[in-house]
Order: sequence, then C-alpha cells, then structure tokens
Amino acid sequence: MASIADFVDATRPGTIGALVEKLAGSISADQRRNSGEIGSWTASLPALADALSAARLQRLWIGLEYRPYQAGNSRADAVIAGFSRDGRPTYLVVELKQWQHANWDTVNERVRGTGASYERAYGLSHPYDQAHDYSQFIRNFTAGLHNENDAVIGAAAYLHNAVEKSIDSLRTAGPQQAHATFSGDPDGRERFTNFLTAMFDPDQSGSTAWDRLARARYEQGPTLLDTAAHIFTDPSQYPLTDEQREVFGQIQNAVTRAMNHTADREQAVIVVKGGPGTGKTWIAVHLLGANARAHRQVSYSTNSSSLRNALQKSAGFNKLLGARNAGQLITSARIYHDFAERTGKLDLLIVDEAQRLEEWTVLRGHQNSRARQDYLEAKNINQLFELKKSAKVLVLFIDEDQASTFKDFVTIERAREIAERTGASFEILELTEQHRSGGSEAYEAWVDALVDGTPAVWRDEANFSVSVAGSPEELEETVFDGSAEGDARLLAGFCWDWREHPKIDTVHKLPFDIEIGDWKKHWNLHKALDGYPEHSDWARKPSGKEQVGSIFTAQGFEFARVGVIVGPDLVWNHTAGRMKVDIEASRYKNLKRLHKKSKQEEARIRNQYRVLMTRAMQSVVLYSTDPETLAMLRSIVNPPADVTV
Repeated sequence: MASIADFVDATRPGTIGALVEKLAGSISADQRRNSGEIGSWTASLPALADALSAARLQRLWIGLEYRPYQAGNSRADAVIAGFSRDGRPTYLVVELKQWQHANWDTVNERVRGTGASYERAYGLSHPYDQAHDYSQFIRNFTAGLHNENDAVIGAAAYLHNAVEKSIDSLRTAGPQQAHATFSGDPDGRERFTNFLTAMFDPDQSGSTAWDRLARARYEQGPTLLDTAAHIFTDPSQYPLTDEQREVFGQIQNAVTRAMNHTADREQAVIVVKGGPGTGKTWIAVHLLGANARAHRQVSYSTNSSSLRNALQKSAGFNKLLGARNAGQLITSARIYHDFAERTGKLDLLIVDEAQRLEEWTVLRGHQNSRARQDYLEAKNINQLFELKKSAKVLVLFIDEDQASTFKDFVTIERAREIAERTGASFEILELTEQHRSGGSEAYEAWVDALVDGTPAVWRDEANFSVSVAGSPEELEETVFDGSAEGDARLLAGFCWDWREHPKIDTVHKLPFDIEIGDWKKHWNLHKALDGYPEHSDWARKPSGKEQVGSIFTAQGFEFARVGVIVGPDLVWNHTAGRMKVDIEASRYKNLKRLHKKSKQEEARIRNQYRVLMTRAMQSVVLYSTDPETLAMLRSIVNPPADVTV
C-alpha cells in the first residue's frame, strides 16, 4: 500500500518495472492467476495512476492485489482508501481490464467478444460485478465496516483501452453497471474523474482509512448472518422430522457446551454419522442458521461443488447477498489453508459430506508446487487439520460408505486423531432414520448386498419400487413416464469420458459422451449451453434431465425417480457369486492410478454405485451394459412368488 502520489511516481516508464517485480514477489507461485498477469500490471497500473492523478486524489492511499477476508486466493486489482466529504472512511474497489471492446449477453448474463485468450465459449463475468463482489467481501467480513453509516464501500470497472462505444452494451447490465463502468477515451476518463471526486474528499489523507482496513479483524456481519438464519431455519425450505430435530438439538447442545467458557477445553470435534437419506445436509444447514441467528462466527463447508451451488442459490440466498458472499459463507474446504492465521478462529465450522475431504489442500489447479507439498507432508498439515485449526468447534457430517472419489480421505478414526492432536474433545452422534428410497431400510440393505455382498431378492414395497430395463431406451422411457409426478434423472457409472469442448457454443454441435448402441447422451455439461445447465446446476435445474449425471453431480441430492446405468466397471461374476470390479473399464483415471497402489481402492467403485442407487424417493430403474449382469438383475428383482435366490 502507498499514497496515490507515491503510486503515480512508481508507475512511470522508468519505475513501473520495479513495482511489477515487487508485486510478483509478494504473490506465491501457487496463487498466481495466469502467465499474463505481469503484462496486465504493466499496462493497467499506469492508466489507473493517470486517472487518479487527474482527479487530484494524490493524498489518498491505494492497495494493489488486495485479498479481502473470505476471498480465498482471489485478489482485488486495487482498493483506494480515503474519506468521503462527510467524514466517513471510504473504500473503492477497482477492477482493471485491458479489453478494447466487450458485449453484454443479456440472456446468459455473461460478457463476450473481448478477444481475451481466457474468454471461452461460456463468456466472462461483468468486470463491475467482480469489483462489487470484492467490495461486499469487505463489507460483510470486516469488523467495523458492516454498517453503511460507518463506512462507504464502492466498486468500479476501468477498461482503459476501450472507448465508450465499444463497451456501451456492458452498461445495459443494470443501473450500477451503467454508473460505474468506465472506458479510457476522453468521455470515459471524464466520467471516471467525476465519479472519483464525488466519492472522495481530495483534501483528506487516506492513511488513516487504510490503517483501519488493514488492521480490522475478521467478522461476519449481521446482514450476512441474519439472511442465513432466515433462510436456513425456514421449515418450509428445510423441514426436519422429529428424529432429525432431536439429533439437531443434541448437536446444538454439544456445540454450546464446547463453546462455554467453563468447558475444560473450549473446543471440540463432533462427528455425525448417517447413511443416505438420513437428513445430514438438512440438519447441517439448520445448524448454520441457528448459530447465525445467535451472531456466532459460523460457516458451512463441503467439497461437493454441486451441493455448494444448490445451497448458495437456495431461496435466493446468492441474490440477496451477492453470489460471492453466499459462496464464502457456504464454502469449499480449500479456503481454510491459512484461515486461522489471517482471521482468527471461527466459533463453528460445519462440514457436510466430510468423507469427501481431501488429504492435502491444493490451492490452485490439480496439484501443489513441490515445495509446498513437501512442507505440508513434513508438518502433516492435512486438510482436516486445517479445518480444525480454523474453528473452536468442528462438526463433521459423514458417511464412510459414500467415499467414492479418488480424493476422499476422511474417516471417523482420522477425525478422532485430529481431535487428539489439537487437544479437542471428541463426540460421535448417529442418524438412523432413513427418508430416501421411500424410507425403506430394506432397500438400503438390498443395495449393500448387491454392490458388495451376496445379491438377494427384491420385492417392491408400498412406498418404493425397483425395476430392470432391457435397454437404455427402455430405461429412459420408464424413468420419464409422463404420468409420474416429481423430478427424475438418469445416472451412470463413470465408464465414459467426460470431454470438454471449450470452443463449441451450442449443445447441438457437442459430441455425445455416452453411446450404447444407437442410444446417445451427454454427460452433465461442463458449462451452460442453450438453456441447459452446467454440471454444478445439473441436479437443481429441470433441464438437467436431458443429460446423464455421475457420482460427482448426484451425490448429496435426491429425486423422485432415477434410472441407473451400471457400466462395465461393476459386473456379475457367477463363479464368485458376487459383483466384481473391473477397474480397467472405468474412465476415472485418478482412481485407476490409486488402485495400482492399493487394490482395496476398488471399494470406491462399489461405493459409487451405492450412492447412485440411493438417490431416489419413489422408484429406481436399473440397466446394465453387461448381458450377464442384466440377466442376474432380472432374476432377483420382483421374481415370481415361488422363486428365491
């Protein structure tokens, strides 16, 4: 950070190189956004300095590549600090773009036509929205800045290479975007100058305002917490049964005991066990809402991107708070790698689908730098340890039998070890009442026996039915029977490649992923196209029924009816009298590599099908691509009354 006067001096032709080198050195390789970042600084920072100088704001202060609380590894290009003319501390987040032109796609709410190498077929976020999201991070997660009467916090986008006419459609995105999106031509610079001088008092130094921001502690604001409390304790959105409410009460009491100042340790690890359909997620969000109502510092985390996305959009949560703010109360586990160091501890961190926690936190991409990974392993700083160090009380909702991806690491025993290592108390609670599959405990047991035991006969119950289709066409027709009520989906084992085609901009040109004879389907899409949802929205949006879901998008969700395609990675072995895993038939490359190290990892394939077959509330239709497996399924599902297996 520096005064604007010093910033202007540092961005001149003879000095900009030193500033860029300093910025590059302050950001670790793990956090660097892309290879073009240095070029962006070199081009954009002098343009911003010129605009600030023209507005005569030399006494204000500026921070570059500012990382607000809860922004994870994301950073704001620039934050300007000063005072308003009525004396309030004032902060402006500026997003800088080198685009010469850009168009706003109103239908998909994306920016297109920038010519940027990182723009793909699905477009980019509006630059004002990016700045606004960072400004709301500051508002909602910084102590002393929550109230508009205490501080002014604004946002702007400066496209310094563009002219007004080349970006005029960006201002059709909304009134705020129209007011605070500026080009670099004379008209745009004049608008930007007027905007800046209206916001800041040029005669006051910004040093005090910057110090207030830099020294402020992390604190979730009342608007954020009250909104979460309103939505996630709403019984019409998230109803609980009597048993679930009782377990919720037990968990809440355990949390309160652990947080009491008279507690022996004042920290705890609480594990909540529960199989499919026992209501783990519903209880978890009620726990979030109840503690948010008490204005405790609380967050919900899951490594299921689809589940995060659904909860962030629940009842308009993301629209009320902004998508990025909703996304930082309902988080990925990745953001906690240095959380305690940067912010201090949360009161409560709730982790759903805890079996999906990874062994090591990877900051960006698919793997850490060698130096970072060596450090983590030497210190044994795994992801579960990071989560516990981030909160006084850690609540883990877990089903070990749903560990199905190659990254799934956490078990109850590992949770116990972390409690011992961190000096926390440890407690296990269990959910037993099952609500998926028509509440049929018999069906859950039947699936367990089918995928990992001796298959048994299934006979339909009053509230749940199973059938076997002879072809994928029959499977689809049965699942989407027009007379049936409720949502339905097709699911499949991961035996077909999920390919990405970034340059294709319509689903009609997209090659099919799954082909079984003449039957062809797409997997859930990488990105939204033609009104069909991207993979993280596949479970939530009705048009998702046109694509096939996988373990990655179906886990954590339920539908009225599902059709499950059992691929060649799990086939009937008549000699052994049980289903056999054929890992070579899987297209899950990382799991195949893991299997080479330990043959026991084939249990993850079985768990994948256990998850897929337990997503339905009313009925399941099964189909296998293997003729012998299909014949076996037909022999045990609703056979004649005089037949037993």
